[in-house]
Amino acid sequence: MKLLVMLIAVSLLLQTAYSQENYRKPFQLSQMQFELVNGELVEAQGGYILVPENRLVSDSRLIPINFIRFISTSDSPAAPIVYLAGGPGSSGLQAASRRYLFFEKLRETSDVIVFDQRGTGENDLTCPEKIYLPIDLSLSYEAVIDLFIRESLPCKEYFEGLGFDLAGYTTVQSAEDVNDLRKALKIDKISLIGSSYGSHYALAILKYFDEFIDRVVISGVEGPNHTLSLPSDFDSHLDDIDLLWREQTSSYSNLSKLRDMLWDVIERLGLSPITVAMINADTGRDYRVQIGKFEVRLLMYSLLGRDRSIGRVPKLIYAMSQGEFEEVAQLVLQLKSNGQLISAMLIMMDGSSGASRERLAYLEAQENTTVLGPVVHFLFPEIAQAWDAPDLGDYYRMPVYSDRPVLIISGSMDARTPVSNGDEIARGLVNSQHVIIENSGHPPSLSATGDLINNFLLGKTINSVDIDGLELKFLPIE
Repeated sequence: MKLLVMLIAVSLLLQTAYSQENYRKPFQLSQMQFELVNGELVEAQGGYILVPENRLVSDSRLIPINFIRFISTSDSPAAPIVYLAGGPGSSGLQAASRRYLFFEKLRETSDVIVFDQRGTGENDLTCPEKIYLPIDLSLSYEAVIDLFIRESLPCKEYFEGLGFDLAGYTTVQSAEDVNDLRKALKIDKISLIGSSYGSHYALAILKYFDEFIDRVVISGVEGPNHTLSLPSDFDSHLDDIDLLWREQTSSYSNLSKLRDMLWDVIERLGLSPITVAMINADTGRDYRVQIGKFEVRLLMYSLLGRDRSIGRVPKLIYAMSQGEFEEVAQLVLQLKSNGQLISAMLIMMDGSSGASRERLAYLEAQENTTVLGPVVHFLFPEIAQAWDAPDLGDYYRMPVYSDRPVLIISGSMDARTPVSNGDEIARGLVNSQHVIIENSGHPPSLSATGDLINNFLLGKTINSVDIDGLELKFLPIE
């Protein structure tokens, strides 16, 4: 693969640069062919920029930020677009390779720049080992947190042993990387596009480098103080699902509300977990899957807020309310046997973004009064404290104020970054417009709104504030 060859070549070059103090080539750009996931080759410019790993340390080593620039097909392109991948921990170059049609659409308007954020791509900080939860034992939430901290700390030691300064992996330092890249490419102003964590990233860049920003598109909005989700948003989401579910058939009108059914199930399992004996259909191996309060909460969290999985939620909740746990046991077994990959980059990025004292107090107050409780901000803030993640502070988490044009896109069925997040962010962005995609979960599809985004980037008027999404279909209760 030509892209892989290029990255290996860059890596070898950087290893030489690290070892020769008198040699630093801070920036490289050349013509290349970028390979898509289907093997197709696309003409592009590719290169890297070296940036300090930790800008707060005077003698910090330099790390590469690899990027690709797709040249616009327009005769009069708008400001270049910088695409900000989500996660945190996703590779921008992989996103371009896998979903190139979206970027090709954007090229009708502007040059498009994609890059691997610090801690991804060539310097990927995914931990070497997965973490597994016991299948035959239901643990309390507190015990699960302790297990993840204990099992993840060797990863921190591993990367520090390789010479990584993990304290440099914050969204503020990553925002400075984008500004350095802008300067290296000699661009006066850039536009930003980001979804989920990418929206959090975009808002940080807007806060610190407003004067260099032309326009911003953010989808599935995670504001500066939204990194830790609110349990109450998932309660509201369950009520929204309940309403749509009952609209599809009148035969469910006599049933209790989904939220009440799930609450009763979780309360019972908190007192007495159940064990389901089963055979893994793929391996033929026998298992005894214990299901308690944590397992149901984790499973529901994995399904809720995503339009591709919302449709099975009512059936699962109803089955559990009737004492039927076979399908749930299959899903819990899958969750646990797959294990969990931890990213040091994610822990440091989300950990440093954190939450204000007021939001933390609000979260704590909701833990015992909401259906999913603390599982919706699983691992945080505890793991960030154990890893000594830096705290970006109160100013970072304050609202963003700007008069730059901003297009905000939310999904009506997104519990992870709900519509209320977009509404809150819009209050500080006086030249913003909030578009809601009906029935869309997390994150709302940027590809589905390509024409809308292009029109916005060209400065055209956006008339509609509501867009019809796909119809949600719920599995029938048998």
